[in-house]
Amino acid sequence: SDKTGTLTLNKLSVDKNLIEVFAKGVEKDYVILLAARASRTENQDPIDAAIVGMLADPKEARAGVREVHFLPFNPVDKRTALTYIDFDGNWHRSSKGAPEQ
Repeated sequence: SDKTGTLTLNKLSVDKNLIEVFAKGVEKDYVILLAARASRTENQDPIDAAIVGMLADPKEARAGVREVHFLPFNPVDKRTALTYIDFDGNWHRSSKGAPEQ
């Protein structure tokens, strides 16, 4: 525990109440799903794990989609991105990171 008596878990978390959605008609849960799709859990990245951990089931991040290309994080782009095809055959790209890129 630290000086305040709080146990430090050394684990990141996401506060859903702090998520802001700027597109009309888009729910926070959908934004979380898109962020989870642009995440990797197999590399045990703490940020990706925190985002995917917000889903009821981590498998939900890839459910019903076929991955076409994954762009891993790099210091130049400062983002990750997943290009995928949904169950209807529509192409999508979900990105997480620096919005100006």
